[in-house]
Amino acid sequence: MRLAYRRVRLTIFRTHTGEREVLADAPFMGRPPRRVIHEAVDVALFRPDAAAGRAFRARHGLGDRPFLLAAGALEREKRYDWMLDALARLGPSAPPLVIRGSGSLESAVRTRAERLGVEVRLLGFLPAEQLAAAYNAASCFVHACHVETFGLTVAEAMACGRPVVAVASGALPEVVGGAGVLAPPHDPAAFAAAVRDLLADPGRAAAIGAAARDRALTAFSMERMGREYSEALEGLGVGGSPLS
Repeated sequence: MRLAYRRVRLTIFRTHTGEREVLADAPFMGRPPRRVIHEAVDVALFRPDAAAGRAFRARHGLGDRPFLLAAGALEREKRYDWMLDALARLGPSAPPLVIRGSGSLESAVRTRAERLGVEVRLLGFLPAEQLAAAYNAASCFVHACHVETFGLTVAEAMACGRPVVAVASGALPEVVGGAGVLAPPHDPAAFAAAVRDLLADPGRAAAIGAAARDRALTAFSMERMGREYSEALEGLGVGGSPLS
């Protein structure tokens, strides 16, 4: 690979975090020009939509009570076991956790939630439009994966104007920026406190959600990604847009 890489004219990374990690393991990849271009989400589809959120709540019998949303495969790296342990610390006041996703740990998640006394709804796969409605219905989006290389669902939730509580690990601090709440990745008590404090202060939650939408429009739109790829190609003397 080292020899083949001599012919590379430009390296593009999805995050600065990923760039640092790759270059630490393979310093030779830092020789050609490189740049970071974040992934994009459809900010027209994933947008604040209170009516869609209300319809989602009615469809799933969630009423008006607060609930948390998580999205991702039910696999070990997503750390649903850790998240459930954290939420169990909230005791009887713990809000329901709704999970969009499926995977090999579905039974284990149900069993652990029942043992801990945390109400969990597993929705399986949701089409994009229903996922956008789920984001809008949620009081808060939670994410506990500590090895995230980007965090697309986090960016989608932010685009919907949802306040996010995530762990300060992997690429998540870079994606969330200052438009969310980050907890130490191995401190379930801090994660639980972050969720509790956010739900207890609707004004703060709304302000964080608005900041999240603004960040998504600036940092994660498809137009921004297309423009940056076009600039990268033009710098190599190659015309055209990857989105055209």
